[in-house]
Amino acid sequence: MPKVALGKEEIEFELDPGDSLTEKEPADADAHAWRPESFRSELERARFGQFVDRGRLLIVVNDAFRPTPNGEVLSHLQMWYPTLQADFIVACGNHPAPQEHDLQIILGGYTRPRDSKILFHKSSDYDSMVPAGECDGRPIYLNCLLFDYPGVVVIGSVEPHYFAGFTGGRKSIIPGLSDVETNRRNHALAVSEEARPLRLKGNPVEASLERLLESVKLPPLFSLQIVAGRRQKIMDCFAGDLSESFTQAVALAEQVYSFTVNRTYDLVIAEMQPPLDRNLYQLQKAIENTAAAVRDGGTLLAVSKCREGIGNEEFYELARKLDNEEMVLSYAELENPPMGIHKLSRIVRLTKRIKVKALTGLKHELLKQVFIEPVVSIEAEIHKLKQGEKKEVDILLVRDAGLLAAKME
Repeated sequence: MPKVALGKEEIEFELDPGDSLTEKEPADADAHAWRPESFRSELERARFGQFVDRGRLLIVVNDAFRPTPNGEVLSHLQMWYPTLQADFIVACGNHPAPQEHDLQIILGGYTRPRDSKILFHKSSDYDSMVPAGECDGRPIYLNCLLFDYPGVVVIGSVEPHYFAGFTGGRKSIIPGLSDVETNRRNHALAVSEEARPLRLKGNPVEASLERLLESVKLPPLFSLQIVAGRRQKIMDCFAGDLSESFTQAVALAEQVYSFTVNRTYDLVIAEMQPPLDRNLYQLQKAIENTAAAVRDGGTLLAVSKCREGIGNEEFYELARKLDNEEMVLSYAELENPPMGIHKLSRIVRLTKRIKVKALTGLKHELLKQVFIEPVVSIEAEIHKLKQGEKKEVDILLVRDAGLLAAKME
């Protein structure tokens, strides 16, 4: 019988004769073995050694919500460049600061030198930021630590993002190290239907990110953009200029983390895997990444333990305040919409076309509050689809759906 991960459990579900099941998962990194010596050549080509000679550097890393294999990359850097000295800052964006156990995930087994500090960005703490530019007459603030070092190394992971097109690259700076108001204005553009996974050109969120970056004064940067396959195994790492390395990584990430569908399905099961199965706030990534594969009137069933609960209290409080679909859609049209409205409005619009459901470890009332229908089992949903004229169900199971995105042929 097919199995789906729900935290540490494996949920089995039975198919009836005539039902069909198609499975998709990210590319296997073992088939595209990463060669550290190639990475070393890439660093030499990009003259990383000269960057190290600048002095003590600041290294920007993702928080624990991005599955970035920092440990392997940092270990190689330390081995090949023994004079490298650096402090670290976690680009939290609007996320909360990492907990101690999160740091183990972020650094991936890398042991920091004793004199190496690790700091966390807080987008609402304006005392820790400085004005770095202006866009559309509004100031852009960046973490002041960016300007306290002779050079900054940005380590990003590139995979599909449900409204910015792709993660990585520019997102380590904005929203990673920028102020809450700048981030809110950028995220407000995610209410657009043109803001979607795998799309950069014509995406208003991406266009805004580009304009924001062009509007700020940045310190000397050295970029390392990683593309990893299953189990966070590195497939390649692109070095040098932030924009160029991001563009190169996007080309590979689209091969690794997207699949083409030439038909839509009655039921799409979107399985979330660690670390993105942590909470309700992250659940939307699986929904957005796989919605294109669901037929009109069909069902999208996201499966995630949501082991840490809601994940963002402000988002949930907004959902409690806007307790019907009409209110959500009207707030999304405001000139200065509240943070989090993009998530609610996107779900509401999606429910106009398909049924959005979830199997989680959360109380059912929590899911209903954000316009997601709770379910008790996968088999029950298959049987529901057969209550009408449909007697055979066409099912798509997407593994690691928080990262793997569908695109129509």
